[in-house]
Amino acid sequence: MKEPLVQLSNVELRNDRGDFVFRDLTFKLLPGQSAVISGPAGSGKTSLVDLLIGLRFAQAGAVEMFGELLKKRRTGAIRRVRRQIGGVGGPFGLMPLLTVAENITLPLVLGGVRRSVQRERLFKVLTEFSLLKQASEYPHSLTRVENTLTQFARASIANQPLLLIDEPMAGLDRGTWERVHQVLEKVALSGRSMMILTSELPPQELPETSYYQLENGVLQ
Repeated sequence: MKEPLVQLSNVELRNDRGDFVFRDLTFKLLPGQSAVISGPAGSGKTSLVDLLIGLRFAQAGAVEMFGELLKKRRTGAIRRVRRQIGGVGGPFGLMPLLTVAENITLPLVLGGVRRSVQRERLFKVLTEFSLLKQASEYPHSLTRVENTLTQFARASIANQPLLLIDEPMAGLDRGTWERVHQVLEKVALSGRSMMILTSELPPQELPETSYYQLENGVLQ
């Protein structure tokens, strides 16, 4: 049986006031599977992303990513996990001191990919996301749509096995969303996995994808 990419076992998380964010949260995502998790603002979607990349830690239960148990002071495990994740939205903002091109190629640089391969893949994703003219610009000069597309380009370039996408439709017009949806369809059919967290369900369903609702600290 394939090892899960994501496995949450009886996870408990409380906020700073001591209130439950998650209570006995259990979830599993296998390689090649994708999931859309919907819920209103304040339901815990961003907290869930934080748990999955080691920005927060559960008070009880276990969070395992790619077979690695994420706990405080396990910094090596957290770094290894993050290198296998492409991210959009939430904590995955662009680096303000890097150009669009440098932001997009960052996963390849961290992965030690040859520069010739970096240039080839960069041109491909800049073209795919209509960002050729913005390649040398910095994030502060981008529109909201351009910023989001740059994040999607960065999440696509390294073919990481898991994409975490927080509010994919935020700030996108219908035409841009349809382009992004085509990219997500390709990812869903490629054997890679996605977790998409959203307050608004996408207008079109994705293939090979399960749909969940996050409510009262549990997934339904």
